[in-house]
Amino acid sequence: MSSIQPLLDTMQKLRDKEDGCPWDIEQTFESLSKHLIEEAYEATDAIAKKDYLHLKEELGDVLLQVIFHSQIASELELFDFKEVSDSLNEKLIRRHPYVFNGGEKPFSAKDQTRLWEAIKEDEKKNIKPSSIFEDIPNSMPPSLRAERIQKKASKKGFDWNHPHEVIAKIDEEIEELKVAIANQDKNNIEEEMGDLLFTVINLGRHLDIDTNEALARSNRKFINRFLALEETLTSAHQRIENTPLEELEKIWVKIKSNEYS
Repeated sequence: MSSIQPLLDTMQKLRDKEDGCPWDIEQTFESLSKHLIEEAYEATDAIAKKDYLHLKEELGDVLLQVIFHSQIASELELFDFKEVSDSLNEKLIRRHPYVFNGGEKPFSAKDQTRLWEAIKEDEKKNIKPSSIFEDIPNSMPPSLRAERIQKKASKKGFDWNHPHEVIAKIDEEIEELKVAIANQDKNNIEEEMGDLLFTVINLGRHLDIDTNEALARSNRKFINRFLALEETLTSAHQRIENTPLEELEKIWVKIKSNEYS
């Protein structure tokens, strides 16, 4: 395996105050944060598209962000890339005792997840958090953050026992949203819409469904159907904006039925 040192040297050179790149030199943790998130999204998009050649490039871009942040930290005498790497390696070994230290092997991936969380909690037993939600990043996408919040609350026993109870809550939230809409209260509509989305995510958690992936699939499905709709109309020398909604709906239903035929 080739050493990562040449890449570290390149980043150090780019950050050199005299001979480096002006853009790289002026970057900070804060200015790079959005790029770190963007690169992670681009990598996951390549995975979703099964574009593995592109994935190689995107993983490199994610790694660049890790090295970039580590270089800035090194300049500030906080930590360096070696410490990041060593810390990660130690954590992986510590949280897989059955692999490295002869511990009892979990029966399933779910068992391993529970073991991981148990070891994680044990590591932090001497740290007194101000809240059980303290370690959930505010910058996390709201849907992912909602799921993390729900899991934390569930560990404390604050949770429904069955999915049908969550569905009943969804029905309740829909009725409250209808009232807000009828009252034309924009602020309350937003609040009730948020409550509804939060509860739908909770249902996904109870059904062991990744709601983010479920929504991503629906996004892709809608795009594919819309493109098929456009193609159908183009072949008939029609435009979507000039076609009655009733006709669009008929074509849409046909496209949908063809997917399952």
